[in-house]
Amino acid sequence: MEVMKVRDKLPQRRLNPTKNPEGNNWSQHKPDLREDFHKHCAYCGSFDGFSHTWFEVDHFVPKSLFSKTGNIGLCQYDNLVYSCKFCNNVKLSKWPSKDETISNVNNKGFVNPCSDYYDIHLYRTNTGSIRWLTDLGKWMVEVGFKFDERDYAVKLLWELNQLRKAIDILTLEAKKHSEDSEEYNNIIKKSQEYGLKYFLYRNELDEYYKTM
Repeated sequence: MEVMKVRDKLPQRRLNPTKNPEGNNWSQHKPDLREDFHKHCAYCGSFDGFSHTWFEVDHFVPKSLFSKTGNIGLCQYDNLVYSCKFCNNVKLSKWPSKDETISNVNNKGFVNPCSDYYDIHLYRTNTGSIRWLTDLGKWMVEVGFKFDERDYAVKLLWELNQLRKAIDILTLEAKKHSEDSEEYNNIIKKSQEYGLKYFLYRNELDEYYKTM
């Protein structure tokens, strides 16, 4: 079985955000976070360009925990995460250690998605599912984000993203050839095949979301 990383690229937060919001205005950081997280969910790796896949700003250390101590600001950039609505809603205020400085304890909790360690605990199968490599990863799959319960949608989103990237590559490749060339016609034919698959997956995803 082929093992892949959950995300294509490791997200890295910028040191100097373009805005300096205060109070409850952490969503003003969303454009910077979207760029820093490569337009993908930090946790499940889904692309933010598909309908019904809403994206939000998540607090890695939950607000309910640090609001009692004031040690972390609501708009503190290094605690913010670009997350799809589904990961954010499942994660909520879960934080097994109950200590804002400890993200996991006894193989329960979370791993900073901007850390290389994230990929030590989770992997993606060649069909798009997200599975675990460690006991902590198992907890994140089954409890923290419930990737196992969301497997159908996770795989559909991954398939769509793979097709999107393939079509983008073919579009660039087509520009290298004249429109009356055999190479160009072969690329267009392949693009049409991918385009049909993309359309069918999009419809399948939209129908699935109607049931939620």
